[in-house]
Amino acid sequence: MPREITVPRLSDATDEGMLVAWFVEPGQRVSAGDTVAEVQMEKTSYDVVAPAAGQIQSLLVAPGDIVTAGTAIATLAEDLGEEASAVSPASALSPASALSPAGVPPAADGGEGGEERVAASPAARRLARELGVDLRRLTGSGPGGRIQESDVRAAAEAGTAVAAPVAQASPTAPTLAREPGLVPISPMRRAIADRLRAGLAETAQLTLTAEADVTDLAARLGAWTAQLGRKVGYTEAVVRASAAALGEHPRLAMTWTDRGLVPARSIDVAVAVALPDGLIVPVVRGADRKDLGELGTEIAGLADRARSGVLAAAETSGACFTVTSLGAWRIDAFTPLLDPPQTAILGIGRARLRPAVVGGAIVPRMLLVLSLTIDHRVVDGAPAAAFLESVVGRLESPGQLGA
Repeated sequence: MPREITVPRLSDATDEGMLVAWFVEPGQRVSAGDTVAEVQMEKTSYDVVAPAAGQIQSLLVAPGDIVTAGTAIATLAEDLGEEASAVSPASALSPASALSPAGVPPAADGGEGGEERVAASPAARRLARELGVDLRRLTGSGPGGRIQESDVRAAAEAGTAVAAPVAQASPTAPTLAREPGLVPISPMRRAIADRLRAGLAETAQLTLTAEADVTDLAARLGAWTAQLGRKVGYTEAVVRASAAALGEHPRLAMTWTDRGLVPARSIDVAVAVALPDGLIVPVVRGADRKDLGELGTEIAGLADRARSGVLAAAETSGACFTVTSLGAWRIDAFTPLLDPPQTAILGIGRARLRPAVVGGAIVPRMLLVLSLTIDHRVVDGAPAAAFLESVVGRLESPGQLGA
């Protein structure tokens, strides 16, 4: 009797995910533990693996379909009598970020079903399918040889990899009835919508804006870039200034509960990273104890890991404050929305030359607008304004930021 390949429980937070891609097709033979599909839930992609050795009989859902824990997504004609042919149900869905002691999932050479056993991030596998790159022919630059998006792009540009076969869903696989042109809501998009809607309903949000003269800071950023050998930007400067200001204004790092306000144990600052279908907020731990060089390196590394889909859940939780930027899109000011249970979030607009009055004369200055949204239940406007003034003061006197 065919054995069903089902979706185990995705996480403690949700049972719902989206089937992103198949790595097998009907008639293909698999071994126990081979990756058969990729499922995305909220912020992380997971590999669904075969629970036993055998032959794929049918695919029951199509890419883009929403699946829940317990959903049968394929059937398998199981090989009987093989030793160690089965994997436990708990391991039938493994997070892409779940690594072996060496730092990467176990890899294997090519062969039948070889592509799915290659150590590669879900983002790299998606890009390989789009560009027709055979992952089995690549050497990864990530930890332990794990293939990253940059490796796939380089191979595609060089034309050194043979087009990889793309597994198609079974023609008879049922799909959800959809209106023409209807775009499915991804688990990440749904999670963002639910969280922000709940945040607006449960908090009293107020946004304050202030303009910082960052003319001197712009010059310092150039000097720091040359000194550190990498680009130093406004985001890390604002994170540094905010982390220091939170030490002086700890109420903005507190959390509201029905029992009372809970102080932050550590100044852990989240930095928003834009993704194709939403955003993710990796966290810099102990941001107040790190200089600009450390902050910049860590923020860049977290952003790369976020875009590659390999962040662990622990790397996106527990922040007491968030910094988000839209300056790259020519946005001067905006209203950032709180990420509960945080009390404050700071938005960075674009820095640009504008006329300003200095010493009674109108001169061009580099000005930057900061937008601070607070939970008015926790902190009032005046202390929030004092915090924002502290941040602005540090940005306008960049010697306070260090290097």
